[in-house]
Amino acid sequence: MSKIDNQQKIITLGPKFSYSYNLSAKYFSDKNIITANTISEIFQKTSGRVHGIVPIENMLNGSIRETFLNLKNTNIKIFRAFDFKIEHILAGQNKNFTTVASHAQPLIQCGKFVDTLRKKGVEIMEVSSSSKAMQMSQKDRQIAAIGSVSAAEYYTVPIIKKNISNQDGNYTRFIEIGKGKINKKGSKTSLIISPNVDRSGLLFEILAVFKIKELNLTKIESISTGKGINNYMFYIDIDSSLESSRMQEAIQFLQTFVEINILGSYDILSD
Repeated sequence: MSKIDNQQKIITLGPKFSYSYNLSAKYFSDKNIITANTISEIFQKTSGRVHGIVPIENMLNGSIRETFLNLKNTNIKIFRAFDFKIEHILAGQNKNFTTVASHAQPLIQCGKFVDTLRKKGVEIMEVSSSSKAMQMSQKDRQIAAIGSVSAAEYYTVPIIKKNISNQDGNYTRFIEIGKGKINKKGSKTSLIISPNVDRSGLLFEILAVFKIKELNLTKIESISTGKGINNYMFYIDIDSSLESSRMQEAIQFLQTFVEINILGSYDILSD
């Protein structure tokens, strides 16, 4: 497929052939991809000239809290979203491995398979990325890795078993983030709403504004801010562009009683 932008520099989770890297390479030029170790590092290094690609939600394991907190605490906006199919495999130099390594997300998404290994006495090791796990498996015959087919092929680690996710059709949504002017065009808009005070009926009042303006919410999630017990923010996806007059009116009214972080409007690309 043709790339979205052959000139755009992208920073994403590495090393090469992690799922984040594979998604980035699919839509952007491979020579312009920079790798990072954590989601927070990606946010820190994102700028007007360098965009980031980070996971925000997996259909089996839910939302990525680190991404939400960075969206709340930085002046970073969403420019595009991607729904990317995740196909986990087990690879290793030795079928009689004693340890399985991977990133936390694949370990959870393959939880049923991982539990069967754990019951057999296999040690489960969490590492910074699935590609890092594949590198470890390449160097140590006692370590098997859960990761992508491309990572196994790149690091020349034999595939032991395919299709080990808890269910078929495992998709992760990634977002393209950057600094600069908010993108107002797109089929979906995302907001983070932070209540100034907690009181009875507050969520009802927030939702009522969208109801009155006939705006359809496709996602609402309460997320702990990490600042104390019962201190939450709401992440909301809306089927509307920021250019819509109804959206603008809703935001203006909400700003009279809650804090709103407007993340922008964007389209979603998928496999």
